[in-house]
Amino acid sequence: MLMYYHNLLSPTCNHHVTAFLGSRIALNSPAPVSQLLFYYKYNRSSHHVHVNVGRRNFEKMELEEAAANLRSRFIRVLRSRRSPEVPLQTLPAKPVVEPLYQGTPPSQPSEAMESCPKAHIHNFKELLNEENLYLTTEEGEQGRLPVLILSMKENTHSKRPAVVFLHSTNKCKEWLRPLLEGYASRGYIAVAIDSRYHGERAKNHTTYEDALVSSWKKGDTMPFIYDTVWDLLKLADYLTKRDDIDHSKIGITGESLGGMHAWFAAFADTRYSVVAPIIGVQGFRWAIDNNQWHARVDSIKSVFEDARIDLGKSAIDKEVVEKVWNRIAPGLASEFDSIHTVPLIAPRPLLLLNGEEDPRCPMEGLDVTILTTQKAFEDAQCLNHFKVIAEVGIGHQMTSSMVKETSYNNHATLTCSTLLQIHFNLGRRNLEKMELVETAANLRSHFLQVLRSRRSPEVPLQTLPAKPVVKPLYQGIPPSQSSEAMELCPKAHIHNFKELFNEENFYLTTEEGEQGRLPVLILSKKETTHSKRPAVVFLHSSNTCKEWLRPLLEDYASRGYIAVAIDSRYHGERAKNHTTYEHALVSSWKRGDTMPFIYDTVWDLLKLADYLTERDDIDHSRIGITGISFGGMHAWFAAFVDTRYSVVVPIIGVQGFRWAIDNDQWHARVYSIKSVFEEARIDLGKSDIDKEVVEMVWNRIAPGLGSEFDSLPTVPLIAPRPLLIINGEGDTRCPMEGLDVTISTTQKAYEDAKCLNHFKVIVEVGIGHNVTSSMLKEASDWFDKFLKP
Repeated sequence: MLMYYHNLLSPTCNHHVTAFLGSRIALNSPAPVSQLLFYYKYNRSSHHVHVNVGRRNFEKMELEEAAANLRSRFIRVLRSRRSPEVPLQTLPAKPVVEPLYQGTPPSQPSEAMESCPKAHIHNFKELLNEENLYLTTEEGEQGRLPVLILSMKENTHSKRPAVVFLHSTNKCKEWLRPLLEGYASRGYIAVAIDSRYHGERAKNHTTYEDALVSSWKKGDTMPFIYDTVWDLLKLADYLTKRDDIDHSKIGITGESLGGMHAWFAAFADTRYSVVAPIIGVQGFRWAIDNNQWHARVDSIKSVFEDARIDLGKSAIDKEVVEKVWNRIAPGLASEFDSIHTVPLIAPRPLLLLNGEEDPRCPMEGLDVTILTTQKAFEDAQCLNHFKVIAEVGIGHQMTSSMVKETSYNNHATLTCSTLLQIHFNLGRRNLEKMELVETAANLRSHFLQVLRSRRSPEVPLQTLPAKPVVKPLYQGIPPSQSSEAMELCPKAHIHNFKELFNEENFYLTTEEGEQGRLPVLILSKKETTHSKRPAVVFLHSSNTCKEWLRPLLEDYASRGYIAVAIDSRYHGERAKNHTTYEHALVSSWKRGDTMPFIYDTVWDLLKLADYLTERDDIDHSRIGITGISFGGMHAWFAAFVDTRYSVVVPIIGVQGFRWAIDNDQWHARVYSIKSVFEEARIDLGKSDIDKEVVEMVWNRIAPGLGSEFDSLPTVPLIAPRPLLIINGEGDTRCPMEGLDVTISTTQKAYEDAKCLNHFKVIVEVGIGHNVTSSMLKEASDWFDKFLKP
């Protein structure tokens, strides 16, 4: 869920607006360095995810220093053309009865602003408090900042969030009154100002135009953007001194010129904690270089005409444009352009709203800015704090959809609008979407064909009674004790828990034959109501069994889940001895009639989904799946092929099989089930296991595992369902280098599905192929976030 003004600044929201989620290095509480989790960072040049923590912290410090330096240079530019500073003080003002509009005055109120969500309050006008004041920001006439503030009269002294609204060219603060009233009715302190040479700061209908020309001629002011940004820094000083405002919850938004003001004020001053520039952000350098400057220039043409004449040109050209920007707003098309400044708004929530066809703010000119900003939010571990919307068919115009999207992230209000993330043509986007859906369906269909190719005859799905397993069968080296990590999984404190939980043991028929009898263990809390509950399926690692997972089942059951575990093929109750799984793998290589590595158990999981979605006590839309190591692979493939698994958390299971072969990194995975590769080596007349042996084994026992069904083609198809991938930084069985392209491709799938915060990758520093309590806690939090009501 993407959160903007309504829920990040809402008076009912108790948490501070801080850097959070997205791609997230901070746990809820500090952890020792040895347990520190760090998250996937998309680097377009290397895609590396496993940066050393020390190097990462060094890079972070370098970035913070660079950001501070750029802000410092910008402030120096602002100060370079200032009148002497004066103490910040307020002076009384009267309401403006007849606002001054420059250019062509509006004939009627803005329909878009009138659509702003507003609380229904019977005696609203009587309860509304209006403040009119001047704020001194520097010496001189333009140093008197007119401010209009609307809020609801309150009996309490609670601190409230504030939002600053900034008008477009030739308008004034009074033009924004519908927005101010809408926000004030919902508990905000709504603030508007007149920008430089506008409203009460204008003398006539050409004041702003004259100021721009004067700036070109004399170079002593910066009326385009910069001077008003100075005022906004002073406004932040004032707002953070008010006792009725929560200083951590000050948002800023604006339309057109006001959108630019919001962008630059947020870049320069981090006290603006939530930012939503509307039809304001653009690439000035890109526009010059790509001859797309005309629409912006024509909106304030007089200054460019004067410059053309002064420069002896017959027509305004890119040289004129660049010289004007450098004169009236130094650095606007270079060091302070959007590509450099917008990313520095991270990690604060940022919503960019533009029209798809806006010639003043062409979306093509923001491609690199958006990518760079996205990376900044990823690096700040809060990707879902960044959102870009371009409205289809809209030029340089603020619409009611934009106003509503800025006001709150309630998608229900946008169901009738044609909002488009980034700037793809709608028809092209729908065509691409249909092609992707068709491709996904074809790949799933092909995978199902492979699964069916080695199946015993199907039988009706039915359950058969079973008894609890007293002495579970572990293959390989039996565990000497319960997993400490699982024992630490979050658990509700219930006094008589053992008496209150219900245990089910049964077999599910998934196909004919001995291995077609799937042992199932389900734990749940006894309920007196008949409400439907979420379910989570847990999948064990190699050589263990469902009983090994009991601590997790009990923990989730205590918290209201229906917790499900199975024995994978040739494990637990489906094993005869301590080498059953090993022998099954060798048999698969020899005979090619089964697929004990991953695929056969995935078939069982499809049948399990059939069963779970027939139960009356399970909410069929809330079935999660997770697994450890071998179980993580099962979870990944089951979720790829069956969309009924709605939330997915593979733990130390996702890897790149093709990459491992090509990069000679297959050894650790191969050695975990070495006997089958040794048999293959002998059969192929090789002296050692090599990449040819490895590839032939995978193709035989799990067709397509190192090619069309590898992680790169299949993991992205889990989108848009919430997916959390957890691996160890030093895991040689699932090396993170082998997942670089998979992760970037999956990220794009979630971006295209407009749900980037549904995808998260965690890599635990200093951990190899081992599940930790931190991993299980992250998995638990993920399920709670997306499966709990």
